[in-house]
Amino acid sequence: MMMMAIAGAVIAGIIMWIGNMNYKKGVAWGQPVAVVFGIIAIACGIWAIVLNTKGDAGTTQKEVRYQEIRAEKLGAYLKQNFPDKKFLILTNGMTVGPDGKQVRNHQYDALVKAMSGLTVATLERPVPTDPDEMMMEEMGWGMRALNNLFEGKNSKGQAIDGFEVPGDFDILVTLIGLPEDAFRGGKLGGKLTGKQVAFLQGYIERWQGGFKNKSIVAAVTDVQYPGESDKEGLAKWEQNPPSDLDAAFNVRFILKTN
Repeated sequence: MMMMAIAGAVIAGIIMWIGNMNYKKGVAWGQPVAVVFGIIAIACGIWAIVLNTKGDAGTTQKEVRYQEIRAEKLGAYLKQNFPDKKFLILTNGMTVGPDGKQVRNHQYDALVKAMSGLTVATLERPVPTDPDEMMMEEMGWGMRALNNLFEGKNSKGQAIDGFEVPGDFDILVTLIGLPEDAFRGGKLGGKLTGKQVAFLQGYIERWQGGFKNKSIVAAVTDVQYPGESDKEGLAKWEQNPPSDLDAAFNVRFILKTN
């Protein structure tokens, strides 16, 4: 099992690197492939840690807690600054966990809790369980696919069972980023025309024009991981999350706002 986890992390990491290199060359499918296989690499890495510690989930719980803190901070900011707005959270749908039970992204639950008292709805993007189908889904993830999702269709235009059409909203909060072609001329298009967006994940720097025209209200980005020679920086990065939300958030993340 350990070798499977390590092999999975290595293979996913290689594919992520290939996707990122192609993205830098201007290939449209590079970014979504890099994102999805980056997530897979992280998941395999956490799995390996759990196996290696023979059930000691301390390290895993620390990483999960930091990701919850990422969501809590964004939720708190939105609640304080946009109390009268209607929100729609874009997230991956339910997936099957290691124990066979359906689970949701833990960041989603932390975000919803932090936004308690606000008008919040959810738009779930179905996630294929087969890795090959997942890769094809990510490669086809564009504004057309996002527009389909608002109408209860997947990237292939097929109806999604049990879909509920989302109501009106002012701000989209995305846990999974947005398609590569989301911004045209610095403005959101398609079903997002006239809306605003907040990024928990998936913000890319070349969209920074969206802050100037207020299409983007907030985005959480990552503090650069310290080098191996930076002992002090590594110690700070690896510490258990402080009890204070802002102090814990600042260990690993940056909140960009306008």
